[in-house]
Amino acid sequence: MEEIKEQEEKKCFLRRLAEKIKANKGKTIAIAVTAFVLICAIVTLCCLNAYVFNRFATGYVPTDADLAAVSGQYKRVVIIGVDGTGAYPGEMLDDDEGSLPNFKKLFVDGTTAKNGTKLSGSVTYSGVAVYPTISAQNWTSMFHGVRPPYHGITGSSSNKDLDAGKLPDAKYPSFVKVVLDAHPEAKAISSCTWSAINNGAIEDSPRVTKLNTDCSALTDIVSGEEVLKGKGAAELTAEIREVTAVDGFADPDNHLRDAVTVQRIIGAMTADGAEDYEIVYMHLNQVDSAGHSYGYNKHAYALAVSRVDNLLGKLYEALDEAGKADDTLFIYCTDHGHRYLRRTTGHGGNSDVEINVTFAVSGKTVKAGNMGKYVNTDLAPIVAYALGVKAAETWQGRVPFDLFSALK
Repeated sequence: MEEIKEQEEKKCFLRRLAEKIKANKGKTIAIAVTAFVLICAIVTLCCLNAYVFNRFATGYVPTDADLAAVSGQYKRVVIIGVDGTGAYPGEMLDDDEGSLPNFKKLFVDGTTAKNGTKLSGSVTYSGVAVYPTISAQNWTSMFHGVRPPYHGITGSSSNKDLDAGKLPDAKYPSFVKVVLDAHPEAKAISSCTWSAINNGAIEDSPRVTKLNTDCSALTDIVSGEEVLKGKGAAELTAEIREVTAVDGFADPDNHLRDAVTVQRIIGAMTADGAEDYEIVYMHLNQVDSAGHSYGYNKHAYALAVSRVDNLLGKLYEALDEAGKADDTLFIYCTDHGHRYLRRTTGHGGNSDVEINVTFAVSGKTVKAGNMGKYVNTDLAPIVAYALGVKAAETWQGRVPFDLFSALK
């Protein structure tokens, strides 16, 4: 009886509620519409914050006086671009401080060049990639200082488009073009394991040397048509020949190709009669390859990051011995991270492991410690500032706060 009574009371309550709603139809509709609009606004703001607002740069736009003060401090900027690394170097160092000795020495602890110049390091592991977290879209934003809707390298085929030579909107020049236009005698060199950077992201110029380390490049080394130069060249050549002879094809895991990419830079900068380049860029691909095959934080992924660290040490040692470390600004950067699980490897989304990126800088005017907010569009103005060049007016990137001691 009690259950029947309760059911009747519920029916009466619902009937009375329906009558009140009907009697106040206008107010009910207004309340429902207001609630719907508020919910939509909240969802929209959350989406904008996640996909747009946190990609806005917040640092300095250096003045003419700022540029005059830094002019001549650095003869060159050397950029080590490591595809797909995300924030992982920070996680490795948290787990084991000795895991990345060269990265730690140069960018975390700071080091002293051969001539006694102190190089200070600044690093963030919470840098922000542009959305979507796709290589072509991020590297182009890094070179051209603007988000993808502006430079025009967009869409699911952007990697293929850039590799095929699609060029960004000319209204947004790369830092390579901006620096070379400002310094008519300057030269740049770009050595890439992934050819899309050279093919599309960097404008062609007689003063830009572009080297792509594809499998045919390794075949040329084996055949003797290309001779690697600089410290460690003979050992690397022997390793390539041995692997090629055993496997019958060149380097399936990108490790040797990355090593050649770095060795080409070492040879170009340290061999007898070497050119002096104001901008030096290299793109290394083995970490991204491991991320696609195994996922973020897996053993193969960590091994790839460690191998890159070895190449970083080899590069720094060669430049220091050549007397070119003290007047160089070193930059370690990446485009995006990777998802964790093998069945969902890859990137393109907005998860923390995909959008958080490592960005590290070392040089004699760098403010030791942790820089302010960095987003991937900031690379272009950082390079320009270090070389005393005014940023392009169309760039959206900024020089992060607390990165350089002279910017206050």
